[in-house]
Amino acid sequence: MAKQNRRKELLHFFKTICRIPRQSGDEEAISRYMVEFAKSRGLAAERDAFCNVLIRKPATIPGYSGPTVILQGHMDMVYVKTPESAHIYKDGIRVKEEDGFLRAADGTSLGADNGLALACVMDLMDRRDRRLPALEILLTASEETGLEGVKNLELHDVRGTYLINLDAEEEGVFITSCAGGVRTDLSLPLAYETKAEETGVLLTLEGLRGGHSGLDIGLGRANAVRILGRILSHANGLADCSYLESLGKANAIASQGSVRLHMSQERREALLEKLCSLERDVRQEFAGTEEIRFRIEERAGAQEARVLTQESMEKLIQAITLLPCGVLTWDRKNRELAQTSSNIGSMAIAGDRMIFLCSGRSSVKREKERLKEYMQVLAQALGMQYRFHGDYPQWEYAGRSRLREICGEVYAAYSGRDAVFTGIHAGIECGYLAEKLGSHIDMISCGANLYDVHTPAERAEVESFYRMEEILIAVLERVAACQRDLHLN
Repeated sequence: MAKQNRRKELLHFFKTICRIPRQSGDEEAISRYMVEFAKSRGLAAERDAFCNVLIRKPATIPGYSGPTVILQGHMDMVYVKTPESAHIYKDGIRVKEEDGFLRAADGTSLGADNGLALACVMDLMDRRDRRLPALEILLTASEETGLEGVKNLELHDVRGTYLINLDAEEEGVFITSCAGGVRTDLSLPLAYETKAEETGVLLTLEGLRGGHSGLDIGLGRANAVRILGRILSHANGLADCSYLESLGKANAIASQGSVRLHMSQERREALLEKLCSLERDVRQEFAGTEEIRFRIEERAGAQEARVLTQESMEKLIQAITLLPCGVLTWDRKNRELAQTSSNIGSMAIAGDRMIFLCSGRSSVKREKERLKEYMQVLAQALGMQYRFHGDYPQWEYAGRSRLREICGEVYAAYSGRDAVFTGIHAGIECGYLAEKLGSHIDMISCGANLYDVHTPAERAEVESFYRMEEILIAVLERVAACQRDLHLN
């Protein structure tokens, strides 16, 4: 009965915070609520100018002198809704239980990322029945829009030496490292000339899957910008180009694009033959992954066209070919985990310039710096302007981690299965926390089973949510039980 009551309380906390509007950049209300909730329990709580919250909860063990554990999550959510949803953002999210899952009731995203963490720490603030160590509960703002909260966080008064991030999305999979990253914007000058052309084609790419430029970069998916570069290379000498574009975002694998080519009538058949041959090659290269198609629309009749000069066309081919794209190095211990990668996410014409948006990632700082050096040298060699921005730090794998050992032991005892320890080829708050707290901090990230996050189909497995908290409490009790050993670590 007590267990059922605790579960009801945990679910109540989650539904309560879901009623508070808290999309990224609008954390004023939720941050105030978390501070007031803590203070109503007699706990010390503070909030900074960026709406980050720090709450301190004493150990439940009399005379406790062991290490403090930091529990960390973020308060903001990605708010999206279906086109037909009439939901009003300020009304908050209504939660329903259906087939063992928590879902939003009104066609919106749920906010389980990272609302489950908020519910867990709220429940822990109330717990007096378990032997828990001293806790520092760190709740950040605007995680979903560039890690802005943790980036501006000052941690002068934080005393914890062990940190558990509660923002993972798969039960039993513990995150032990993450990539750092940097965005690169490049601008290539273009020159045009006017030519009389007899015919032309518009080629549009179809069937590319795209994906996240970190999490999906190792799956071998096609990049639309790279394919457009190959099309341009095959057309060089047979046709001129008036338009080439693949609009997207730096942190997404480019999945769409089109090119407009112009030529004389006598070169039309040779060009179409080359394009058909290239399409066969591309389809074969990505067979089983994507069903890529070249949709070609012909435009007959004599016309004048403003096309790239031969020099600009060749420079553009060189840029697309030489810009790094895909996995550059793999993790030595986990050959399925990318260590360093680069992605061309967008290529768009702006006036007389071609703008490339690229995203580089690495879990090793020196490799990220080498990637930046390469981009700089390439830009200078091709006469491109470049700008680095959005640089964020990595969280490197720790060779020795007592917290990792405890999580593995607790999870195995609880579930009868071995825990999975892995890195993630994306940026999470642990990168900044590792940088700010120093090399002595022992960190791990865990969570419950979430699906389709950041979409109206988002759902959280109810039983996994309950298990998430039970495993977390068991880990905290182990930390408290072997406090002397941990403190000496």
